[in-house]
Amino acid sequence: MKHKILIGSIISTLLAFILYTSNMRRVENAQLKIVGPTTSKVKKSKKKVKEPKIKKVKEPKVNSIEYSNHVKAKSGSNKQLVKMIKKVMGLDDSYQVAVQDLNNSSRYAVVSNTAKAHDAKDVMKLFLLIALYEQEHKGKIGSKTAIKIKKADKAKGDGMFQVNMAYGVAYLREAMLKNNKTASNALIRKIGIKNIESVAKIMGADQTTIAKRFTGDAYGKTTANDLAKTMIGLYQGRVLNRQYASKVLSALAKSKERIKMVKGINGGVYATGDDDFATAIVQGKGNYCIAVWSSNNKNFNKLAKNVNTWFDKKHK
Repeated sequence: MKHKILIGSIISTLLAFILYTSNMRRVENAQLKIVGPTTSKVKKSKKKVKEPKIKKVKEPKVNSIEYSNHVKAKSGSNKQLVKMIKKVMGLDDSYQVAVQDLNNSSRYAVVSNTAKAHDAKDVMKLFLLIALYEQEHKGKIGSKTAIKIKKADKAKGDGMFQVNMAYGVAYLREAMLKNNKTASNALIRKIGIKNIESVAKIMGADQTTIAKRFTGDAYGKTTANDLAKTMIGLYQGRVLNRQYASKVLSALAKSKERIKMVKGINGGVYATGDDDFATAIVQGKGNYCIAVWSSNNKNFNKLAKNVNTWFDKKHK
């Protein structure tokens, strides 16, 4: 009986061992599968989203900006004159210079580092004076014409003229040439802005504009080249005949003390100007016209003297 029990135990143990070995082999041969979390897919839009355009800041063209060292000379300008003008005027200031031989149209120099028209004061009376004589030439204004001063004409602090009183044209003209603003305003009103600017354009001053009244810091805008063209036009009788052109030049010569630019220059000098603009016709050994504008007029007189010396040497 004991033997039977022992044999049964051995058989049971052997079966258990076989079953255990079989399970171990199945585990070893099994493949491990890792299941990860599912991810949701985002649907992509077929339309492409346009990125906002960034505006590029355009750099200004160098030629469009006026710098003191960008000095230019008009084609055909006399090289000797150009060299002399540049040397005198330098590079520290903005300026415009125009010089023309009145006996030789090919001998000139137009030199500048700014082409635009600039604010002008006393020199604007040149255009007013020419327009006044042009009206006289046409018979619209005469020696007997009287102009009544209006309240709008009266300049602050002026004790020379009274409102509602009439004054002769000759008297107003002389006062205007002495820089009286009330007289200038009355003449501008009588002649008319359009007529004054029209005369200026005919003279070749196409960048010139005049103010309605001579008040404040500017009576209009012009350029040195416009002033030169105007003075040359007078000399050549372009708008006014010789008689009336001579009246304009004589009026400039008698108007007041010589302007700073032409002090010390000999010969017949017909000039007008102030600290910003100046222009003159000089008749000596050589006849020429000079006009200048600068942001600093410290070299006006030196320039005029050098130009005068240059023309004297050319006509020895």
